[in-house]
Amino acid sequence: MTEEIYIKIVKNGPYIVYGPIEINQKTIIADETGTPDKYFDGKVFEVKSYPISLCRCGKSKNAPFCDNAHLEGFDGTETASFEPILQNANIYEGPNIKLFDNEKFCSYARFCDAKGTIWNLVVEGREDTDADAIREANLCPSGRLMIFDKNGNMIEDELPKSISVLEDGILKLSGPLWIRGGIRIENSNGESYEIRNRQTICRCGQSENKPFCDCTHAHTDFKADYGK
Repeated sequence: MTEEIYIKIVKNGPYIVYGPIEINQKTIIADETGTPDKYFDGKVFEVKSYPISLCRCGKSKNAPFCDNAHLEGFDGTETASFEPILQNANIYEGPNIKLFDNEKFCSYARFCDAKGTIWNLVVEGREDTDADAIREANLCPSGRLMIFDKNGNMIEDELPKSISVLEDGILKLSGPLWIRGGIRIENSNGESYEIRNRQTICRCGQSENKPFCDCTHAHTDFKADYGK
């Protein structure tokens, strides 16, 4: 039987990751126009003990791992709804595909700004614009952007279970933790959030939609301290 990989949130404390999984770094990089275009695979962090304790307050000097900086007075109250992400999403319907957009989960990766923005691409309805829109939605780390075909099937890449520390190589700041492959996230009261293929959880400590990222890191110029 395969051991479950899941994340447990400690009240006003870190994320505890159970199960065997790699913690790596991915950096958003731009194309020749300066627009976010893809991810660069960075370092793999050495995990010295299990389960893995990952910083949630943004103050650790050993990022992405917890060093108990939260004990200085971190308020990590989880405020996110347990409603499915589709429930409050705006809908943009094109001739061939339909885009659902739940802006509350924006992680400010900005892949959606390419080629005239994903919202315009969807409604144009050409084969090339549909392909661009689907690519941009799949690059969205938080799952905020979701594309469906006319039969109601979600068009989404299958992702392995993985956890990445996101860095923004364009804005020179640190982003959230990118959770992929349907990893379950359990709040401090033992309740599980909707299991999704793509999620981003806050590591700057200041999101108003905890545990999920709401792009506050981009407005506060958050930079994680990775120590030596």
